[in-house]
Amino acid sequence: MNVPEPERPQMPDSFGFNIEDYPFEPMSWQWVTEQLEAARNYWIASTRPSGRPHSVPVWGVWVEDAFHFATDPRGVTARNLLDNPESVVNLESGDEVVILEGRFELHDSTPAIQAAFNAKYDMPWGAEETIPVFTLTVKKALAWTEADFPSNATRWRF
Repeated sequence: MNVPEPERPQMPDSFGFNIEDYPFEPMSWQWVTEQLEAARNYWIASTRPSGRPHSVPVWGVWVEDAFHFATDPRGVTARNLLDNPESVVNLESGDEVVILEGRFELHDSTPAIQAAFNAKYDMPWGAEETIPVFTLTVKKALAWTEADFPSNATRWRF
């Protein structure tokens, strides 16, 4: 993945708060990938065909510079993503924030993805099996820590 330069996100000047009043101290992409690799649970936001939102926690892995998760292709999340693959992935913490925006694609797992799932979650999948997984092509990422917000609020556009 070719990582673009970090940028300061735009935030509306409201209630007397202006992000431009703080020095910009961008997060490192390495910190983001470390959080993505270490996380146990990820929140996937999708949209139902009716337009209603749907959000669910899933197990996933950050492998080969991308986020991957497996789910039953007949489930709500899978059906939503097959109908509208644009999505958002968030980590659980509101204090150490990572948000990925992009587009999911369904395909068979690679050996590296499968090995990562097996190691992280003690999954029973054999190396010869393939598992359908959704992989996110990241279009935009946001990250910050509550302790250093808003100075370290950082955006990357891919």
